[in-house]
Amino acid sequence: MTLLNVGAALGVLCLVSAAVCGLMKVTPIVLRSDSMAPAVSTSDLVLVKKVSAGDVSKGDIVSVNDRQGRRVTHRVVAVEPYGSSIRLTLKADANPAPDAETYDVTEVRRVVVALPWLGWLFAPADGLLALVVGGVFIGCLVIVAFVPRRRLRGTRRAES
Repeated sequence: MTLLNVGAALGVLCLVSAAVCGLMKVTPIVLRSDSMAPAVSTSDLVLVKKVSAGDVSKGDIVSVNDRQGRRVTHRVVAVEPYGSSIRLTLKADANPAPDAETYDVTEVRRVVVALPWLGWLFAPADGLLALVVGGVFIGCLVIVAFVPRRRLRGTRRAES
């Protein structure tokens, strides 16, 4: 019964968190490197909001995808119009020079707030292992909640 209560409490916490993120139109991201330290480090959870690239200015911390599709979260050091898009030059705070690659974008995810240390809580929830463990956990909760219990002969419950 305690496991069911813990599962229910975690479920309510997840639903409330998802609702708040949905209402504020922000997405949580867990950073995987210390390249932005000390402003944002690996243990931080950042909330990002999708904005037009034209609304970005020098000094903002943004998250974009590089040419290989990997997410890069760095500080904007230059903003230039480039045809129908914007060309951003980014730099990690811990690096001495800007990124070699520039990013031609029409929209970015701008960091709204960094929540120190909360990344450690959410980092394990990323990847295939988390999906498998979560699926097994949910399956067990469904079985406990909805599968009728057999009455065993010889028990007090069966005799009444």
